[in-house]
This record gives sequence, C-alpha cells and structure tokens, in this order.
Amino acid sequence: SQLFGDRQIVANATGCSSIYSGSIPSTPYTTNEKGQGPAWANSLFEDFCEFGLGMELANEKMRERIEKVMNEAIAADCTPAEAKELFTAWIADKNDAEKSKELAAKIIPVIEAGKDKCDHCKQLVELEGYMIKRSQWIIGGDGASYDIGYGGLDHVIASGKDVNILVLDTEVYSNTGGQSSKATPLGAI
Repeated sequence: SQLFGDRQIVANATGCSSIYSGSIPSTPYTTNEKGQGPAWANSLFEDFCEFGLGMELANEKMRERIEKVMNEAIAADCTPAEAKELFTAWIADKNDAEKSKELAAKIIPVIEAGKDKCDHCKQLVELEGYMIKRSQWIIGGDGASYDIGYGGLDHVIASGKDVNILVLDTEVYSNTGGQSSKATPLGAI
C-alpha cells in the first residue's frame, strides 16, 4: 500500500510558465522526506483551465465511488464497528485535507487487512489513493488566461469548483517572443 501525503495536482498552461516550472532536469516542485510531492502536467495554453477542471471532476468522481462503497459497507452486517466508525467519519470530513489525511492513515490498514475476505475492503483498496483531499492548481500566464483562454478561465470560475487558479503577470505571450496579448499594456513595445 502507498499512503500519499498532501496531494497537489498542477495543471499548467504550455508556454512560459511550463518552461520554468516543468523543464527537466530541474523543477521548482519538491518532495518531502517520504518522496511525496505534487503531480504536474501541462496542456495547450488555450485550454489549460478546462484541463485542470477535468482533473478536479475526475477526482470528485473517484471520491464519490469511495463514499458509495463506504455507505454500502456501513449498511452491511458483516462490516466491523471500527470500520463503520472510520467510514462514517471519512464521509463527514472527506473535503477537509488534514482530516481526510488522518482518517486515510487509519482506514488503509483496516481495508488492507480485510481485502481478501471483504468485497467492500477490496474495492476501497483499489481507490485508496483518492482518500486524501487533493489540492487542484491551475497555472497560466495572463496572455493565455485573459486572451486565448479567457472562456475557459471564466468557465472554471463559474463552475464554483474547489480549485486554485494562479495567473502570472507576464503582460505578453512570453513563449512567442513577447507577442502582445490583451494583457499587454497599451503602447508597450
């Protein structure tokens, strides 16, 4: 079993921000003493916001599956009382990053121990990587955010989903040699 630490997922726009945040062999993203760190991916600069939103929606679906299986286990007579209490607590606090992390640390050993004799445990073991609340980040330059990708940015904000959006103030399309965008100040050269 692999218990993940805090889960940050980064959806980065292809362009200047992906060059300085995702170029190999160096990266500003680091890992902790357990080797845990953020997952990073980039997409075309005109759809990076929807790319990040898709990651969040997929994560939500996987966590809904966990909740469904836990509710079935809670209703089952064969589920031990300790597991029912842990599942009930996780369902109540699944959207709290710290509490979901604490509960996952308690739940994973229980489901691992029962995976050979309990179908609910077996299903939950397959989904254990989603038990800890993830932090979704969407990062792009202001040209992509306010110009070619403005519709996607607007869509993500209007969705009301729990995502973090970082717009970098480059004032141009930096990856095209300084091409002007709607974020470029009037009269800039």
